[in-house]
Amino acid sequence: MDETEKRLIKFTSSITYDDLTPAVIKATKIRLIDSFGCALGAINAPTVKAAENISAPVEEGRSARIFGTLKRVSVEHATLVNSAMVRYLDLSDAYLMRSTAHPSDNIPGILALGEAIDALPQDLLVAIVVSYEIQIRLCDTAPFNAEGYDQPVCSASAMALASARLLKLDAEQMRHAAAIAATANIALNQTRRGNLSMWKGMAGPNAAREGVFAALLAENGMSGPEDPFEGIHGLYAKTVGKFDRIQIPNKLKQSTIFALQKTNVKTFPVRDAIQVPIFAALKLSKAINASEIENLTIYTYRHGFEKWIDQNATWEPRTRETADHSLPFCVAATLLDGKLNGMSFENNRYLQQDVRELISKIEIVFDDAFDDVAPETRSCRLEAALKTGESFSAEYVQTPEDVLRGPDIECVETKFRTLTEGVIKKPQQDKILDTLWNFERLESIQSLVSLTRAIC
Repeated sequence: MDETEKRLIKFTSSITYDDLTPAVIKATKIRLIDSFGCALGAINAPTVKAAENISAPVEEGRSARIFGTLKRVSVEHATLVNSAMVRYLDLSDAYLMRSTAHPSDNIPGILALGEAIDALPQDLLVAIVVSYEIQIRLCDTAPFNAEGYDQPVCSASAMALASARLLKLDAEQMRHAAAIAATANIALNQTRRGNLSMWKGMAGPNAAREGVFAALLAENGMSGPEDPFEGIHGLYAKTVGKFDRIQIPNKLKQSTIFALQKTNVKTFPVRDAIQVPIFAALKLSKAINASEIENLTIYTYRHGFEKWIDQNATWEPRTRETADHSLPFCVAATLLDGKLNGMSFENNRYLQQDVRELISKIEIVFDDAFDDVAPETRSCRLEAALKTGESFSAEYVQTPEDVLRGPDIECVETKFRTLTEGVIKKPQQDKILDTLWNFERLESIQSLVSLTRAIC
């Protein structure tokens, strides 16, 4: 067992519900609400339908239900389909530091496994916190993305250990689960290059599925490779080479800030690094008419952008998946429409002439002052020169304190209601929100999933 494994297993084995602070419990409930909203808002997405179509109904044994339909399938397939719902709109929470993460990909799998084994709500909350903590701590050990690897290299093991914790596996079984997941899920960041495919939103859900599967295999006696992280042919050796030793708390106390609290709950359905530029664009849109722009300069920081802006695809998006990862498109659409939401990616908005014309007037400049404090503090300044000769600018800054504070309750609930409008009835919305705010008193996870039955 390598040192990384030891630390991860010690943390997973030792954490209890009593270790969770009121702040992290509230933050976890917010991410549950956020995930359910994202999921129900995407129940008819093409990625979801593709995954659902290969999910065979299960009549006996452990099973879980697909959100909205309540079709019973295997735990692994419920994980895949429900997680695909959460990810499709690119509105789920995100972590952007040394490497990126979308740890809410794991929430549907934890709920699916919890439904299958009738887990206590307190155990589900612990498992969610574990999945976030491990995935984000692994992301902080090395620049996986910069070296060409996608987030499943960290998320699969996190999901495996969270599942193992929920299944109450012993330390040896946890070791096997983590090892199977780590060695079997070295994913390539080619997923996020060029004009992006539907797999962009499926890589994380697939890793969650594989993590659950690894834990179930370990529960049934499957052994995994030795030294999966630090071995001669382990994860670090075959991806990044050098790495920092994982820092994960050995002792938790009421002042502990958990990794989950550091994830950004998104306002807009785009990649995390583009949230701040859109806020700046909204400010600028109130001062100018976008059709009068002669040229537009976007000043931002390198981290999260540098490897994207030199691609032709980000300047000429041809798929929805590319558009919601395209800084030029997202800023242009916001300025032209005065907003950016899910409809901004419908009806081929990214192909329309007014958008393409404005994109052609955009220049992206990396600001050294912004780089000095990024990615902890994220800044963007837009400077627009108009055909009239006038100049206008707008700036937006997001600090670590802003992320830690998170959205207020009204914003969380408004986002949920907006996403689920027309999918479930208002009494269902009210009941789901009430249930999630009082999650620790939930009698059965099955009763919560039953509330997701869609009307469309």
